[in-house]
Amino acid sequence: MSYFEKTTPEAVGLWSGMILKFLEEVEKEQIELHSLMIVRNGKCCVSGWWAPYGPEDLHPLCSFSKSLTSIAVGFAEQEGLLTLDEKIADIFPEHLPEHPGQNLRNATLHHFLTMSCGHDTDPEAMEEDWIKEFLSHPFLHEPGTFYRYNTSGTNMLAAVIKRKTGQNVTEYLRPRLLDPLGIREIYCECLPGTDPVEIGGGGMKLRTEDMAKFAWFLLKKGKWEGKQLLRESWFARACSKQIETEGGADGFTKEWGCGYGYQIWMNSYPGSFRADGAYGQFGIGFPDLDMIVVTTSATKKTQELIDLILRDLLPSEENNQAGEAGLSRILEEKLASLTLSPLRGDRQPEAEEQINGKIYAAEENGKDYCSGLELLVGGVALYHVEEGTTEKMSFTFSQDKVVWSLWGEGKKKEITGDFRQRFHISKCGSCFYGASAGWLDKHTLQMEIHRLDAISGARITFRFEGSRLTLESQDTLLDEGEKVIGMRKKHTVPFFCIQ
Repeated sequence: MSYFEKTTPEAVGLWSGMILKFLEEVEKEQIELHSLMIVRNGKCCVSGWWAPYGPEDLHPLCSFSKSLTSIAVGFAEQEGLLTLDEKIADIFPEHLPEHPGQNLRNATLHHFLTMSCGHDTDPEAMEEDWIKEFLSHPFLHEPGTFYRYNTSGTNMLAAVIKRKTGQNVTEYLRPRLLDPLGIREIYCECLPGTDPVEIGGGGMKLRTEDMAKFAWFLLKKGKWEGKQLLRESWFARACSKQIETEGGADGFTKEWGCGYGYQIWMNSYPGSFRADGAYGQFGIGFPDLDMIVVTTSATKKTQELIDLILRDLLPSEENNQAGEAGLSRILEEKLASLTLSPLRGDRQPEAEEQINGKIYAAEENGKDYCSGLELLVGGVALYHVEEGTTEKMSFTFSQDKVVWSLWGEGKKKEITGDFRQRFHISKCGSCFYGASAGWLDKHTLQMEIHRLDAISGARITFRFEGSRLTLESQDTLLDEGEKVIGMRKKHTVPFFCIQ
C-alpha cells in the first residue's frame, strides 16, 4: 500500500496531456526509464514502473546514496557527536601519511560535504586500508577553494559516522530517519577492511517510493508528519549552493554546473535541488511548487532527461491548459502498461525442435571464460557477484517461452524467456531476472535479461551451427560508440552438443 495518497494530475494542478507527452518524448529519445513518481501537495499523481522492474524491487541508487550519507552527518551534528569544522586528520590520526601536508590538516567535514577537501583528482580508494590510501592521495588545493567530485570523500563521511557512532550509515539512520519514514528495507555494500564501512558514496539500494519519501523529507526541510526529525537549519545549508561547480576540474555544465550543497545538487530551476545518482537515479525537489519528481533509469542521457522533466512535468500556464476529456484515464492506462522494449519474439519451430532438450558443454579451451549466470548477466551497480563457471547448458521450448538451463559447480539455474514480446520473471537463488526472447534467424537465438536489483543486464546471443553453440553476451547499458560500461567486457564462449 502506497504511503502517498493517490490522485490525478489535474487535482494537483498538473495536466495529464503533458505527462503523456513526457512519456512519448522519453521513448522517442530512447531514454530507458525504470520508474517515475510525481508527488505534489503530499499526494502522488503519477507512479509507474517499466516492466520487468516493479515497485517492490530494490533499485541501485548510485550517487543518490550521497544525500542519505549527508543526512546521517546532519543527525550526528544535531546530537552533538561531531561538528562540521572538525578536521578529518583529527578523526583518523592513525591513518595519516608520514608527513601530512597543511592542506590535509586543514580539511574539515564541511569541506568533505561540499567536495572541496583539496583533491585534484577523485582517488579510487579501494585497498584494505582504504582510509590511509585516501588520506595519502595528494591534497593539492587549499580546502574550500577547489571543487572536485569525490565519491571516496563521501565514503570518508561514512567512515566518520562509523567512528563517531559505532554504526554504519544505514544502521545509524534506522531509528532516526528510516523507521519514521516507513522505509522498511535498504541495502548498502561495504568497503573492504576488518571493520567494514558502507559505501556511502554510491552503494545503496531503495525502492522507488522510499526514494520519494526521502525526497519529500528533503523538500519539507526535515519535518515528517508534523515532527521535526532533523533541524531545519541543516537544510538551509544542505539544499542550497555552497560551492561553484560550473567548469572547473570536472568540466560540469548545465544541470551539473548550477552548484553543490551538502551532497545535494542545485538545478537551473530557481530554488530547486536534487539527490542525483548516475544513469538517472533522481529525486528532484521544487520547494515553491510543493512538488518532487523521482526517477530510476539506465541512461547516459541524463541531461536530456532533466530537460524533459523541467519542460513537461512542471505546472505552468502553457502546461496547465484544459486538456481533452478522458486524458487522465488514458494516462492511468499508460502507466499501468509501461515496459522496456522486449525482443520481437520471432520463432523458428524447426530450429527449436532440433535443439530442444539437447545439452551443450563448454569446450575445454573455453571453460576458463564461461562465467556463471550471475556474471554472464552482470549489470551496472553490482559489487560482489558469484564468479562461478558454466559447464553445460540446455534449452527447453514451449508454446510461448524458452527455459535456459545452466549447470556448473554442482548447481543448476534456470532463466525463462518470453516470446510474447514481454518479460518473464525468474528467481535464481536470491536474485530476480526479467527475460524476453526471440530468434534473429534460424541459427541465432537471443535473450535480453535484466537483473532486477541492478541498473542493467545483458543481451545474450546464442549461435547454433550443427553440433556447435557459440555464446556472446553484452551489457544492455552502453556508452557512446557501443562501449560496454557494465561489470566487465563479456567473452565469446564455444560449446558443443554432448547429448
